[in-house]
Amino acid sequence: MEEMMKENVQAPLSAHEITGELMEDSIAQEAQEAQELEAAIREGIGMLFEDGWTGEELMALSQDEGVRGDVAQGKDLIRAAAAYLRRKMAMMTQAPRRRGVPVTRASAAGQVAQTDQIDAMSDAQFDEFSKKARAAAMMGKKVRM
Repeated sequence: MEEMMKENVQAPLSAHEITGELMEDSIAQEAQEAQELEAAIREGIGMLFEDGWTGEELMALSQDEGVRGDVAQGKDLIRAAAAYLRRKMAMMTQAPRRRGVPVTRASAAGQVAQTDQIDAMSDAQFDEFSKKARAAAMMGKKVRM
């Protein structure tokens, strides 16, 4: 055992060599994880496309920060898409409903007088009104009283 220690002492390792080997291992592991994640995302996109998602919907999904955060936390794309749809539906139900402009039912100038104008007419005025109404009715016009 002492001989092994002497051999290690005779050939000292630098910190750079030790960290370099560790970094190479971690870089290789990160690259492999990145490739696996990319393959999983591609598979998820294919599944969503088969389920009827359009290109525009997939683009909106890919640009959503919530989806990116979910995928970064380890969720698969299908679960992230389901969470995205739930958030989108929640936003739609919470949005205030827009209503149309209120419609006025009376003229802005005022209300129509409630007095009976026929009772207020003299006999001569009523005869003239009656002749005009009959003439209009004979011509086929609609006469309202």
